[in-house]
Amino acid sequence: MREVKNQLEAVKAALARLRGETVVIDINRGRNKFQRTQGVLTDLYPAIFTVTAEGKVMSFSYNDILSRNVRFCRK
Repeated sequence: MREVKNQLEAVKAALARLRGETVVIDINRGRNKFQRTQGVLTDLYPAIFTVTAEGKVMSFSYNDILSRNVRFCRK
C-alpha cells in the first residue's frame, strides 16, 4: 500500500511541474480506441486534475495515469 501512495505522490509532483504548459494527452476510450488531444494543464486538486482542450474542460484522476488510461507528454 505504501508503494501506491509513493507513486501517487510522484504523479502529483510531475503534474505540478507541468502546470500551465501545453500537453498532448492520449485517453483510452476502451476496446483499443485512443483519443489524442492537445490542451493546457490548468488546475490540480487533491483527487483530480483538469485539462482545458478545444474550449472544453476535462477532468481526470491521478489513478487514471497509474492505470495507464491516460497518458500525456509535454508538447
